[in-house]
Amino acid sequence: MGTTAPYDYTHLEIDQRDGVLTVRLDRPDDYNAINHDLHTELIALWGQIRRDRQVRAVVLTGNGRAFSAGGNLKGPRMSAGPELDAFFQDARSIIIELLELPQPIIAAVNGPAIGLGATLALLCDVVYASTDAVIADPHVTVGVVAGDGGVVAWPWLTGMARAKEYLLTGDKVGAVEAERIGLVNRVIEPSALLDQAHALARRLAESPVRAVQGTKAALNIILRDTANLVLDTALATEKECFASGDHARAVEAFLAERETLKAAARTPA
Repeated sequence: MGTTAPYDYTHLEIDQRDGVLTVRLDRPDDYNAINHDLHTELIALWGQIRRDRQVRAVVLTGNGRAFSAGGNLKGPRMSAGPELDAFFQDARSIIIELLELPQPIIAAVNGPAIGLGATLALLCDVVYASTDAVIADPHVTVGVVAGDGGVVAWPWLTGMARAKEYLLTGDKVGAVEAERIGLVNRVIEPSALLDQAHALARRLAESPVRAVQGTKAALNIILRDTANLVLDTALATEKECFASGDHARAVEAFLAERETLKAAARTPA
């Protein structure tokens, strides 16, 4: 039997019908940046979906103009202690729980997918991207190691050489280029993105459950083994960076630039 508990979350908008669960990251005023609360909710959500046999496929997208801007740089910065340790344990859990989800999950990347936002999208089973989508993992540009799953996803999708280029520079990848290098499966006009993602989700939901889930599980052994091989080292070195002056200065510069751009956007021409 499936779970009878409702999908009740503060920062996730959930819709369930015909075996398909649609999950929308729901912090649109902050470009769906993943703060502590959303971290916690995502871990709980993956577990709830795994237990719900009424869910046979999942679509993951973002509300507003972004899929997810990644980590919440505006929040309080932690440099050491139990709180930081718990944060990084959660970061590991988000990735492992996503990879162990039995149901197929389709990412509908409706706008920028940055940092952890990119990782969430790229570790889905199929990635459809809007023509407006931009994908990047700019951890290094804010003075930290790309530790939260980018080192798992990018090499398998693009090959090691391209993964190193993009993870070491933090450069952005537009939708068309992302499709060309294998980051995403398909680029779709914004107006059709969710329709096509849902069409695939319904097709998978109507397929033989054991065959679909067994095939996914076999394929994801490769990704889980990679995650178990590299995540502990990547997250540990990322955590060390949180106490560095490089990180503090990079975050301050990033936030100052963002405020300048926001102010310019508000100023009449």
